[in-house]
Amino acid sequence: MPQRWDCRYSSCEFMYLDVTDNDVRCYLDHSPKQADVFTFDEVLAGKADGMLGSLFGDKVLEELKAAVRGKGR
Repeated sequence: MPQRWDCRYSSCEFMYLDVTDNDVRCYLDHSPKQADVFTFDEVLAGKADGMLGSLFGDKVLEELKAAVRGKGR
């Protein structure tokens, strides 16, 4: 199960989605320190669905939730 996904955000930028040990982070390749951060509980409750689903798609959103569940949350 992937712990990182990426998508083309614009013609010159990529957006990354990472599952860390403590949270989920979504950020542009040039600004990882300005990530949108979600707790595992927020992801599982669907609070990130709108943003992450529109950027990465439903399939990745399902994979993300499975990865979060795999972390024991």
